[in-house]
Amino acid sequence: MKKTILLLLLFGFIHSVSAQEHQIIQGYCKDENGKAIENVSVYVHDSLLVSVTDEQGRFTYGFAKEGMILRFAHMVFEPTYHTIKEKDINGKNLTVRMKTKSHELLEVTVTANAPHIAFDNPVMSVIDYTIREDGIYLIVYRRRNSALLHLSFDGDALHEMPISSRYKRLNKDAFGNIYALNDYQASQIGFIDYGNGKKGMMNFYNSMSRKTFQDKFSPILAAIDSVYITGRYFYYNKEMGYYRHRLGSDKEPEPLHYIVDEEARDDIWLLLHTGDGGFGANFWVTDPIYNPIYAIGDKFYIFAYTDRETIVLDKEGNELERHPLTFHEYRKWNGKMEPDRRWKQKMMMDAARKEFYTFFVTDGIYTLKRIDLKTGTVTSVMDLSGYPFAQNLRIHDGVLYFIYPTGMNKRKALYQVRVE
Repeated sequence: MKKTILLLLLFGFIHSVSAQEHQIIQGYCKDENGKAIENVSVYVHDSLLVSVTDEQGRFTYGFAKEGMILRFAHMVFEPTYHTIKEKDINGKNLTVRMKTKSHELLEVTVTANAPHIAFDNPVMSVIDYTIREDGIYLIVYRRRNSALLHLSFDGDALHEMPISSRYKRLNKDAFGNIYALNDYQASQIGFIDYGNGKKGMMNFYNSMSRKTFQDKFSPILAAIDSVYITGRYFYYNKEMGYYRHRLGSDKEPEPLHYIVDEEARDDIWLLLHTGDGGFGANFWVTDPIYNPIYAIGDKFYIFAYTDRETIVLDKEGNELERHPLTFHEYRKWNGKMEPDRRWKQKMMMDAARKEFYTFFVTDGIYTLKRIDLKTGTVTSVMDLSGYPFAQNLRIHDGVLYFIYPTGMNKRKALYQVRVE
């Protein structure tokens, strides 16, 4: 045991010395609207693959040199090149913008259960959308202007409001309120209420700074009636604490559940105590553990992937039951469980049907899977083989929605397909 520890310490020391010679470049790939692009391949010398962007669009390369040319490739976007400058090295502010390919998409045979456009307007391009029980909300770009649309689930436009083109994102908080966000401001979307069940004119209400919005609502992860749950990361994002709050109460929040990724925490401790506090720890300690919590009906569901279990709580936050959660891992030949890299640590909730989904990605193709809460396993329900790298997947009442480019004018449309 002592020999093993000494070898690990020696390895860490040698690694830290060699890391000092590395010149690291870190950046993000984004589309024309500023959204992160996942699965972009990053090449040097035009053909040597050195990195692939994650779900935040982030890439890193540890042997960068000034004047070196990076090539960024993606099936949906035009190839992009960037010449490394002195200011890029050891920095984190590099942003590579990629343009959607302008070629005509291949024809897709329409069947009873094939994706089709949910909202189609030849002069509008969908920037972002979200779904609530009263319909679909979209931000669309139209001839140098933007608009906010409220659609029925049949695709009919119920309300429309012109907005500044600075608004690029929609956010639904844990209480079901929808906000339009730009770089500086968050504005809540509301309606004039006629009192007869019908909604009048749509408008912005309760605007606040983007920072205020993030400070106020980002920590709130789920809510039911008078109880809401907040979360907080600890120890380089490898420990997660959930806390129960009661609306209108002055009492301190109560600890609800604590999750620790012990293996990752021990790895970080080793790095920090072997002198490797820069090259090794700088990039991967920031990736948080993924253990989301959802509220459906009168229950909370904690998907504790780190602990391989799903925890069900009542509306007061009291534990009801636990179930195994294993679909995200596979067993190696030596018996050790390893994460399945095809799973991208993302889930979707169909609140209308009280179901949970996730997806696996292989070569840009999404395979949608339904989660069995009792067994912790998944069942494949469809794949989007004709729509590689689809964006913003969401499910409502048994229908999958996503954004995908269409036509030759680089616009994007909202697609839908019924989940069998």
